[in-house]
Amino acid sequence: MMSGGEAEMTRNFDNRKDLGHQDSSNMDSMQRDRFELLSAYLDGEVTATESKQVQEWLATDPEVQNQYSRLLKLRQGWQSLSVPVSAQSTQQLTQKVFDRIDQRRSRKGLAWGGAAIAALVIGAVSTILPGTQSPVPQFAQAPQPTVKTTKQPLMVALNRPVVEIPKAPEEVPEKVIKQSTTRHNP
Repeated sequence: MMSGGEAEMTRNFDNRKDLGHQDSSNMDSMQRDRFELLSAYLDGEVTATESKQVQEWLATDPEVQNQYSRLLKLRQGWQSLSVPVSAQSTQQLTQKVFDRIDQRRSRKGLAWGGAAIAALVIGAVSTILPGTQSPVPQFAQAPQPTVKTTKQPLMVALNRPVVEIPKAPEEVPEKVIKQSTTRHNP
């Protein structure tokens, strides 16, 4: 007994010649389904009903027969391919890989070591060379003030000022000025 999907696929395949008006995407889908079923048949991955369906197609449809023979040749070609034998064992190959990794590490170490030695040589030579400037870096210093300042605490006057503030002269009335000038002038 066929399942619903298998019966539909069989019906679509049998009626494919009558479906000339059907668009190409549906035909491509049917061809894809037929190809997958043929491939599964070759691999032995089909159910009994699917196997009967493929055998029926092979007996009646030359296009399916052609696809089947092409798939069979392709499968036999894959099976006849020999796996190339390596000239080296896997242990020898892995040892060579690790040797190259170690060589790269040692080259990097040599490069860094050489740079450090070069820096030391340049530093040593620069201290030996005669010159007016000292090779030791020095910081600039600000000149020290020569005036001595005495530090006194800050005083704040609340009620009485620390320094006497002179009062502004008061305005003298004119009568007083006239009287004083008449007394002095006889």
